[in-house]
Amino acid sequence: MTLKPYNFKFLSLILIIGLSFSCKNQLKQNTYYSPNYKDGSIERHDGLGFEIPRKYEIDVVYFNESPKQNFEVIEPLSITQEIPLEEKQTQNGKMLYRGNHQIEKQNLLNKMIESALALGASALIDVKYQVFSTSTTTGYTFTGKAVRYVLK
Repeated sequence: MTLKPYNFKFLSLILIIGLSFSCKNQLKQNTYYSPNYKDGSIERHDGLGFEIPRKYEIDVVYFNESPKQNFEVIEPLSITQEIPLEEKQTQNGKMLYRGNHQIEKQNLLNKMIESALALGASALIDVKYQVFSTSTTTGYTFTGKAVRYVLK
């Protein structure tokens, strides 16, 4: 049995089509869904689904960690900001869900880091944040301590 040239073209075409369909199913975006309480539908959110950590000019150590170097406390820091509720968060004057504004929280943390840098700090330790809500706003409070590393 000999294969004719047109059989190779036909087989290669079938192979390419088969590969394109088999690879298509594996390339999907990361998505997650959340309920929309106003109209009963489901909202779709595309993206990574997690926050990528950033590098800062000074060390930022959260409340559940401790710095490896010895330090002295320069000053405790606290910063608070309130954000008005968005229209989609309320219905009939009632809050349906809290907003979780990652951008606003990141901006507050950046302001706190700038304050620590202005004090001459080497690190910002014991960083905590709290979320609070009122009938018209959602707010964030960041607390921490500006510290300077010392040699002992």
